[in-house]
Amino acid sequence: MGLLSVEVPFPLVVLLLCITASLVAGLMLTTERAAALGSHPGPAEGAVRARRSRPAPHPPPTPHGKHPAGGTLVDGQYTHRKVSTLSIQPIRIFGDPVLRTAAEEVDTYDKELRGLVKDLLDTMRDEGGAGLAAPQLGVSKRVFAFDVDDVIGHIVNPVLEFPDEEEQDGPEGCLSLPGLYFDTIRRQNVVAKGFNEYGDPLQIVGTGLMARCLQHETDHLDGIIFIDRLDSDRRKAALAEIQSQDWYNEDVKVKVTPHDSKGVFFKR
Repeated sequence: MGLLSVEVPFPLVVLLLCITASLVAGLMLTTERAAALGSHPGPAEGAVRARRSRPAPHPPPTPHGKHPAGGTLVDGQYTHRKVSTLSIQPIRIFGDPVLRTAAEEVDTYDKELRGLVKDLLDTMRDEGGAGLAAPQLGVSKRVFAFDVDDVIGHIVNPVLEFPDEEEQDGPEGCLSLPGLYFDTIRRQNVVAKGFNEYGDPLQIVGTGLMARCLQHETDHLDGIIFIDRLDSDRRKAALAEIQSQDWYNEDVKVKVTPHDSKGVFFKR
């Protein structure tokens, strides 16, 4: 059998050669472009401008409470109250006559009274005390502040009531006798009735430390210092300890309050 021969016209051969050459040229151009792009860094490699570092946004401000000085109201009293150094006042020390003077009742609930309450609260907390009465700041008014078990407050014109005769006997101190503590008998339970700085009726039911504080501070308003509540042996020892202190004024004659301390406390 012989080979099959096919004659291809010359113009068709030329056309095929042109198409082939065009394809090869296009392929080479594509390869060159790809190589050119590969020689330059892309955005991920730092071709774009580096971003500026921005400070972290500040958190939104903490909203203030609706109560004075941002405190929290608990049974008519404020907790977690901020202290202003502008309101901190010097405390009168044992021997000052104002501590033996019965304070006057408050009859006007005004800006001056609110200023006194602020002074009492800020001074008390600055000193780390559980209570502070107006006479201890040299103001003979029936007002005191307290800070017991994170309950911070004040009371104006307090009157104490005792629901029972249960007692407690334990250490008691006073900011007007700095650094000294003496075991003192107090009632275990007490109800204090009075008013707040705006003249609104206020009642505080206290037991344990709160009851001791309410009794101690009310005594201050009557010109009574807690050593007046001690029996004779304890008082004698307390006076000897007081006279040994650096802050004691030797020119002051130590004596028991001239006001009625109503005998031993359980008979009050």
